[in-house]
Amino acid sequence: MILKRTFFVSLFILFPGFLYAQDKDIRFLDDFRFHEQAVNPNAGVINSYKDVEGSPYLFPDFRTTDIYTKDGKHYRGLIRYDMYTDEMEFKINKQTFWVSAKENIAKIVLDGKTFLYLKSKGANKGGYFELLVDGPCRLLAKHQVNFIKAEKAKPYQEPSPAHFEQKTNLYYLREKGKPLFLIKNKKSLLKYLNDKNQEIASFIKKHRVSSSREGDLKKLISYYNSLFGSGK
Repeated sequence: MILKRTFFVSLFILFPGFLYAQDKDIRFLDDFRFHEQAVNPNAGVINSYKDVEGSPYLFPDFRTTDIYTKDGKHYRGLIRYDMYTDEMEFKINKQTFWVSAKENIAKIVLDGKTFLYLKSKGANKGGYFELLVDGPCRLLAKHQVNFIKAEKAKPYQEPSPAHFEQKTNLYYLREKGKPLFLIKNKKSLLKYLNDKNQEIASFIKKHRVSSSREGDLKKLISYYNSLFGSGK
């Protein structure tokens, strides 16, 4: 069973300072201002994951993170990414909170990985996507984890505890002004990149590109972007 504690906070939140930035333009996360706590019982639910095996986190611990906001501010502190809830978590006085003013985020750089908060196609909600290739066409990865409920013992079957199960990443493309596009197979890749269909088809054949291998997709989209030179 997942136990939950509820908090609702904005991006501008009071945060204990624990890192010393050398760049004078970098602000500590304790420069965030506390906005709202325990107001809406349906907002900002934090999971304790008691008695649940496995981990929903991209990294098991809080790691050095840089937050860049759309109004030009740069903050640094310790954050971890919960793939199950699709939330970035941080602590205030040993209590865990989510970053909630997500649409003000330009990017989050977590332990060298760059995350963008983007609107999902047709879902009318947003999510965090890892930016793998930047340029006229962006390649993004959606990290996933499944929560498997506990099962009671059955005849000839041992009980199974609740646990998290890693899932394969989903990969998306996005060009400026267009919605996110889920890569399903090679055919879908050729359809989306149809303005350079001949070149892309040749590259896929020559390099035996798989639509499910991250390394292959990074090479393909980097090549695609190179066909446009400095702009598209």
